[in-house]
Amino acid sequence: MNTFALEIWYDEGSYCTFYTVRWITYDDDAKSETDKFFDTYVVSEHPYEDQAWKLFRLITESIGNRYGATDDFFDRIVNRAQELPPKSKNWVEEIKDLGINFPLRLFCYRITEHIVILFNGGIKESLVTQESEKLSMKFYEAQTFVKRIEEALQLRMIEISDNERSLQYFDGTTNIIL
Repeated sequence: MNTFALEIWYDEGSYCTFYTVRWITYDDDAKSETDKFFDTYVVSEHPYEDQAWKLFRLITESIGNRYGATDDFFDRIVNRAQELPPKSKNWVEEIKDLGINFPLRLFCYRITEHIVILFNGGIKESLVTQESEKLSMKFYEAQTFVKRIEEALQLRMIEISDNERSLQYFDGTTNIIL
């Protein structure tokens, strides 16, 4: 069975802590799934570099520092996981600025308004996420991650900390391997 670690990706926000997943391999330098996503698209002269930066700012600034992980940001549900960015809304300026045809999708799982786990994603090339060539495998991986995280939460292998801003293993440690 493949194992992965839950690791903090961004915890400097006022409202939300973001986690990511990293496959456990023999390579100690393995990157997290979220880092792989941004390393792919936040590259000078990549056609979607600007959009990747916009998505990064939506996560870190808007969700992390201004609003938290509210329903406004997590309205694209695909089976168990969610997709970022959210659908366009006129009442949230940061979301409206992304537009209705935003080309990138990043899979995630919102546990609470203060804890979100980010996965990987890609370019949405089709009306249905699962039919987008660059997204289909990431879609199925996200479903696997969410299923195992939900099971671990139900079995109380991982718990939400007392301050409701972080996750911890059942023994109180923050080194979470699933």
